[in-house]
Amino acid sequence: MELEGRFFRMIRELTARMHAVRSERLKEIGLTLPQMLVMIQVYQEPKTIGGIVEAVQLSYSTVSGIVDRLERDGWVERVGDLQDRRVIWIHKTKRLEEAKERYKLFEEHAYGELLSGLTPEELDMVSESVNLILNQMEKKVEEKKA
Repeated sequence: MELEGRFFRMIRELTARMHAVRSERLKEIGLTLPQMLVMIQVYQEPKTIGGIVEAVQLSYSTVSGIVDRLERDGWVERVGDLQDRRVIWIHKTKRLEEAKERYKLFEEHAYGELLSGLTPEELDMVSESVNLILNQMEKKVEEKKA
């Protein structure tokens, strides 16, 4: 049982460190993690605030405030729907496009430098271990469904 406890503490620590690194990178360009979550949704395709709320699982008022600040800072823009004036779409702006390229926003490989001290063999071992854990967790979830 001690091994399982140690394992979950390690996962929690890894998650916290990844969050800290991501937050620090965002802080460098004046963004928060919730703002980034909203921007990821809008980057993929224009969405309504309701659509963003559903995707990021934050309250409507929180997302609306985030969109207000992102719009004020030039990251996104509100565009009225041509068929239904009640619908407002949130679109990415050129600034968001440029920042994605410049800062490698939303890209998993941007975190490669965190692992750059590991050998290819060590990276393979870590990858295989994580896959083993994910597969086991998925198996347990499926067993509970049955």
